[in-house]
Amino acid sequence: MSIFQRITTLTKAAIHEGLNKLEDPILLTGQYLRDLEDKITGAEGKQRELKAAASVLERRIYEYKVLAERSEAEAVQYMSEGNEPAARTAVMAKIRYTESEQECTAGLKETQATLASLEVQLASVKEEQKRLKAKRAELAERARKAAEIKQAAQAYNTAAPAGYPGQVLNNGAASRGFERMEDKIAMQEAMAEQAGLAAAAHDSSMNSAVEAELERLRNRK
Repeated sequence: MSIFQRITTLTKAAIHEGLNKLEDPILLTGQYLRDLEDKITGAEGKQRELKAAASVLERRIYEYKVLAERSEAEAVQYMSEGNEPAARTAVMAKIRYTESEQECTAGLKETQATLASLEVQLASVKEEQKRLKAKRAELAERARKAAEIKQAAQAYNTAAPAGYPGQVLNNGAASRGFERMEDKIAMQEAMAEQAGLAAAAHDSSMNSAVEAELERLRNRK
């Protein structure tokens, strides 16, 4: 597992651990993202160093190649002049330049491989950083809503009658709320029904009284 994968894994674990401990998730995730940003900044610095090193190695490879070719040309010239000692010296110089060129070439390949791996990991971590920033925004919104609900629940509990067990947003409190509303509506319905019955009884009584009075008048006539 690469260093960036370990960093990402630890960041995720830290976020969940912080939430599980009921600590402030917004402050925690902000700190985790800042730590991750520091790691990314460090990796980007390493990336620049590797690119600079690769550039230096490429320049040295070119220089050693030119020097080796020059030494070979000198050796040929000295041999044509019959100056074997000078030709030997030129050949030895060519071999040293060639060996240095090969060493730089191997170093360049290793540097390029390290750089390529770092760039892939860096791109992956930056993508994960974007996802974590979006996740933090989501957590911030959820925390805001939770704080509003908690505040409303606390306000409700404060206003609740003495001896009433306070609840913080659970289905029991919601059910009891619905039950209270249902009871209240049922009471209103019962009162309305009683009022209707009373009105009907009054109307019936009035009708009876009217009929009785009319009957009395008829008999009197």
